[in-house]
Amino acid sequence: MTGLPLPDEVADLLRGFPGVDADADADEQAFPFVTVDEHGYPHSALLSRSELEPSGAVLLAVVAGARTRANLRRDGRAALLAVHGTVCHHVKLRLLRSLDRDDLLGCVFEAVSHKPDSLGIPLRPLGFRTEPEIAERERWPRTAAILAELGGAAGR
Repeated sequence: MTGLPLPDEVADLLRGFPGVDADADADEQAFPFVTVDEHGYPHSALLSRSELEPSGAVLLAVVAGARTRANLRRDGRAALLAVHGTVCHHVKLRLLRSLDRDDLLGCVFEAVSHKPDSLGIPLRPLGFRTEPEIAERERWPRTAAILAELGGAAGR
């Protein structure tokens, strides 16, 4: 398999950072992120735009969950689901490189396939409401720093 550019329609959904001040409470998409566990079964996590960033042809991600990190280190495969309008985008990913920062794993992925799936039915993505407490609990400033570090390395 050879990598594909991250589809523009998916990159557009992932780009940017959720608002974190009290006045910026907004609805945000929670993106299902699926890895393969040690027994070959799917393992899901939910990531937000605070943990994902398109960078050219690759996808940068920061993963906090211990099982998800272990699955990526062992297998290097993942899938991301992103919903917009009537389409659910299924993107299969391959880990190109990673870096450990305490209990966070910074990842650079390439897309190996993309399937937009639609029956023309309006969809509602999984979501959450942003609040300053979420940003603090999930260490969004630390995640942003790791994404920036990965972004500098992604261009090499």
